[in-house]
Amino acid sequence: MRLAIRLLFVAGLAAVVLPGRAAAGTETVVLETTPITVSAYEVARGIRLAPSPKVDGYVVGMSAEVVDVLGNPVPMQDVMLHHVVFAKVGVPDSTCSSIEDYSGNASNLRAERFYAEGEEHFALSLPEGYGYPNRGADTWGLLYMLMNHHPHSMVVRIRYTIRYVTGEPLTAVKPVWLDVKNCRADPVFNVAGTGKPGATVSRTADFRIPESGRFVAAGGHLHGGGISLDVTDTSCGSLFTSYPTWGLVFPHPVLHEPGPLHMTGFADPTGRPVRAGDTVRLTATYDNARPHVRVMGIMIMYLAPGPASSCAAYSSALPAPSTAEQVSIELLKRPSGPLHRDIRSTWIGDYAFGAQRVSLRRGASFTWRFRGGVEHDVTLATGPAGFASASMRTGSFTYRFTRPGTYRLFCSLHPARMTQVVIVR
Repeated sequence: MRLAIRLLFVAGLAAVVLPGRAAAGTETVVLETTPITVSAYEVARGIRLAPSPKVDGYVVGMSAEVVDVLGNPVPMQDVMLHHVVFAKVGVPDSTCSSIEDYSGNASNLRAERFYAEGEEHFALSLPEGYGYPNRGADTWGLLYMLMNHHPHSMVVRIRYTIRYVTGEPLTAVKPVWLDVKNCRADPVFNVAGTGKPGATVSRTADFRIPESGRFVAAGGHLHGGGISLDVTDTSCGSLFTSYPTWGLVFPHPVLHEPGPLHMTGFADPTGRPVRAGDTVRLTATYDNARPHVRVMGIMIMYLAPGPASSCAAYSSALPAPSTAEQVSIELLKRPSGPLHRDIRSTWIGDYAFGAQRVSLRRGASFTWRFRGGVEHDVTLATGPAGFASASMRTGSFTYRFTRPGTYRLFCSLHPARMTQVVIVR
């Protein structure tokens, strides 16, 4: 419930501006969040209210970026916009009625996710004549994750640019959020990476379409190691496949595996029909020849409701060939202290692993017990098999080491302060 309480409390403090009247036309609205402090070599993530247009209209385009306190764009090599999700508070989401926050607490707060952007910089651009309806009295919120690649703290804002149509009717679209780990603030999973060269692994999730209509636009989000993201109507075939393009100039030090430079999307005024009651399946496919941890598979689609008596399969063009550069995650702090042989657990507290150097027999299970007031996780940097825990303040996480070798681990939220090495013999 903490997620709901925080948003509703802030919403209660926000000034209520009633919708006004505006001349017909398209305008560009530029808005910013309040300042966000990102500590040195660390991750800042959270949820807050977001300013929104205060006249009735339609969102027809949207993009986001990180800026400094003077309004200058901040390069991703300094502070990376890992992801930001915008939602309309008080409006039910199409695929999720209860969102789990970063601590694993469920909230029944109604919030419609309508736009998101990550490392691939997806910019919403709806086909002409279509728009996402917004009232001047609507309340927007956002969920963000920023990564600081500098040895000093930085204060930034998230600036978002909206193309906004007022004074004329458009065909309204509804956002449909598809996620293989839906209804989580941190919807991640792990790829062990233990397959042979060319091996892949897929995760799927099914969603029932509540009303007929046409999908007129879509954009996808994958992480490093991603191969494709496909949306299929199980009665008709593929509706759209999003593919990554690689070549991102990634920051140093490398604190996580870089994501795609771009993901293919579509904007089609004719649309791709679906019928009420159809099952739409999202499939995220990743390389399984090497580990990929804390990855995602998300597609946001925009549905124009209306009659649809039939459906069809669609093919998606492959992007120009590109190859992701293989990188190694650096441990910014060398694990220290005595080598603990054949212990089965340790604590992980505020900015420290209890036992930083551990030696285990192959097949042993090891447990991390979380304590303290700050969220942490256990994440593989490099090693024979990929795994990561959820972010937690309390609770425990257990992993069985079935492959020998050296596992270099860290907390992905505090990588400069929290590291561990586990040697499996």
